[in-house]
Amino acid sequence: MGDYHSRLHQLAGSFPLVEFFALTYITDPQGNLLLIRKNENSCWELPGGAMQPDESVFECLQRTVLYVTNVFIEKGMLIQLFSDGELNYIDEDSANITPVYAVFIPTSVHGSLRISREKPVEFRFFASWNIPTDKIFPPMLGAIQYYRQHFPEGIPLQPLDLDQFAGYG
Repeated sequence: MGDYHSRLHQLAGSFPLVEFFALTYITDPQGNLLLIRKNENSCWELPGGAMQPDESVFECLQRTVLYVTNVFIEKGMLIQLFSDGELNYIDEDSANITPVYAVFIPTSVHGSLRISREKPVEFRFFASWNIPTDKIFPPMLGAIQYYRQHFPEGIPLQPLDLDQFAGYG
């Protein structure tokens, strides 16, 4: 989480905050969905992150996905917004978050999936039927269920050069 969000959470304490996130459904050539997690004990999440001041939603998507995966999303299509009081959660720094998730499908990407030295995470591709819903970050479960319902065979967009990703498999 960036300095902006850390400071905002610190200032707000437990006061409820609405935060906007840009997420994406990145797939491999077979249509399997990319999920990430920060460590073995954390939940699986869609790639993306929280919006910063003076940033468009799509710029947020580009910045956060590039930072974590080394994949640059040149173009994308907004597929769905997710916002509901049931998505609320208490963040690791005790902030009371009401998230709004904008989920995109990338239509043009560049780069090779690679773990960032600054932000090491685990990557894994899951077939729609094999997504571990019990291990998904609970507020993102609606976005995952949407994917499973609307893309049961996945989205075979072939956006990534997976031959260069040593950790795949």
